Amino acid sequence: MTEIKKTLTILKARWPEVVLIIGVNLLAILSSRFIAKFGSKSIRTIAYVVPLVSLLFSVIRMLLRCGFLRTTYLENSRRQTPLALLRTGTHFFWRMFVISLIYSLPFMLLSLVFTWSVYNYFGCDKMTSSHIIFWFSTLFFVFVNLVLIKLILLIPALIIVLDCSVFNSFRLFRRYKLSNAKELVFLYLANIAIGLLWSGLSFYSWGGTCSTMQSQYALRIVVLLITSFINLMIAVMAVRFVASKNLVYDNQPAEDLSKRTDGNLKE
Repeated sequence: MTEIKKTLTILKARWPEVVLIIGVNLLAILSSRFIAKFGSKSIRTIAYVVPLVSLLFSVIRMLLRCGFLRTTYLENSRRQTPLALLRTGTHFFWRMFVISLIYSLPFMLLSLVFTWSVYNYFGCDKMTSSHIIFWFSTLFFVFVNLVLIKLILLIPALIIVLDCSVFNSFRLFRRYKLSNAKELVFLYLANIAIGLLWSGLSFYSWGGTCSTMQSQYALRIVVLLITSFINLMIAVMAVRFVASKNLVYDNQPAEDLSKRTDGNLKE
């Protein structure tokens, strides 16, 4: 678990930025769920304002995350100001936005194929069962994340490290083998397992008294914090993995990040 330890060392040294990124991520998730649950029942002003706030948090989250990953590659464990993270992340925003759109296409195609297969197997009547719908959506999410594991892990990291275009990132990612990043894959699969376990527990145990529901909401926030932290670890490890291969792009070698993170940490 050498790579995991090195990643934790970086995150520990830059803990104020980690707290900020996870906090904004939590606000983005909670605000979007607020819209899904209460949006249709809210007054008109809230119905318009809350989506804008959610979108704002999502954009800030992406900028902070990109800035953090880029400065991790360039500055290792040296802390950065939030403004520096936002300024650095702005450089990658549109490419990451395009990547998110590109990812939505295979999700949609696989969803259509998967839905068609399930409907043919179960039939329309059984598909109306809440249990079937829940497990269908949950297992589909897991299935797609496993199928696209290499794209999800390496394409954003290639863009961050090499500062390349979206097209070139897809051309270059074939040079990497995930079999050489076993700790990265392990952590990615562990995060999926945590999400799957929590989804099952939430579905079958949700409800009860007010105090019980408050405890469940508190536990949900704890799980969101844990998975957000693991997601950030995965992103940092992916950046380190890409950088460690010294891939040359546009006549500029990608520096070996593993050599730079083993030195003295700069607070």
